Amino acid sequence: MIATPSAKEVRKALSEYATPATSAGVVIFLVDIASYIAAIALVLFAPWLILKIIAGIFAGAKMANLATIGHDSAHNILTKSRQLNKWIAIASFTPGLFNYRLWIYDHHNLHHHNTNELHPDSYTPLSVLEYKNLSKWQQFKYRFYRSTSLWSFGVYYIFERWSQVKCFPRSNMPKHVQKAAWPHSLYLIVYFLAFITLLISAPLYSKTTALTAIVCGFIIPFYIFQSLFAFTVFVQHTHPRVIWFKNKPNRNEEGRQDYISVQLKFPKFLSLLMHHVYDHAAHHAHIGIPCYKLPEAQVKLNMLIGENAISEPFTFAWLQQVKRHCKLYDYENQQWLDFDGKVSKLEENTKMNKLVIYN
Repeated sequence: MIATPSAKEVRKALSEYATPATSAGVVIFLVDIASYIAAIALVLFAPWLILKIIAGIFAGAKMANLATIGHDSAHNILTKSRQLNKWIAIASFTPGLFNYRLWIYDHHNLHHHNTNELHPDSYTPLSVLEYKNLSKWQQFKYRFYRSTSLWSFGVYYIFERWSQVKCFPRSNMPKHVQKAAWPHSLYLIVYFLAFITLLISAPLYSKTTALTAIVCGFIIPFYIFQSLFAFTVFVQHTHPRVIWFKNKPNRNEEGRQDYISVQLKFPKFLSLLMHHVYDHAAHHAHIGIPCYKLPEAQVKLNMLIGENAISEPFTFAWLQQVKRHCKLYDYENQQWLDFDGKVSKLEENTKMNKLVIYN
């Protein structure tokens, strides 16, 4: 049996992919921002309502693409220029109303340093006791967020993540973070007011009503974006084999970043359109790899860690099964539970190497 390389050895092996190409990064950004602007223009000037709705949905998808670009730029890996990366990150986060400075704090300082731990993060599972100690209303919300409904994704992220940690600084955040984040929040307010004014004024320069412009130009795109973002962070760290921790794990053993992040496989053309954001384990194994080099890095990572790689082809049936069975978490025994505190059948089958949900 061939020994799995250490986390340090894996990172070293993936270093060849941690080489940003400025031209590639700039082109991807320009295509995405131009596509988003074109979608908003179509909302305002398309002759038929159905085209405006489709354009709104497309705008939401491009906001999600831009968030991926912002993610890489904030990591300073999209291009070779630190200053260019910063401005691209700010511009990319703007349509989705993400605060650049709060993103740095929440994603870099908390998520990457404390992956799958008990710090407040997206879709951190509750234990049985934590769930029972919630109020009836909080239990209802938690059940809804963990339900099989696709509508729950956007609702969850808007109320539990974006409004809490992605837009305005909160009093529980470090003072220096609050101070640095407020200028970005004020910038987002100015942008939002200007954008909404543009939409409300639509009857002055097009045949689109103000209500249609608001719904198709902001409400639909924003909800689609938040839903796609929530879906992304859910599937990247929720899986029967993904472990969560009550205390700081040994990052060289079971808590390794490449062991607790999921690669969700899509057809190549779809992966390309989504900037390979679901080749997520490679990103956690080496955060210096830009999105346009993740596919090759992920293939190499899967080869290096073998059966420890968590890699699944996406289907809606797979998503429904994961949402159905990954409800609560037993941090003592490191296993997923249902709402009755019982080990889910999915988990039991996984232990027997019978991954029935992927058949």
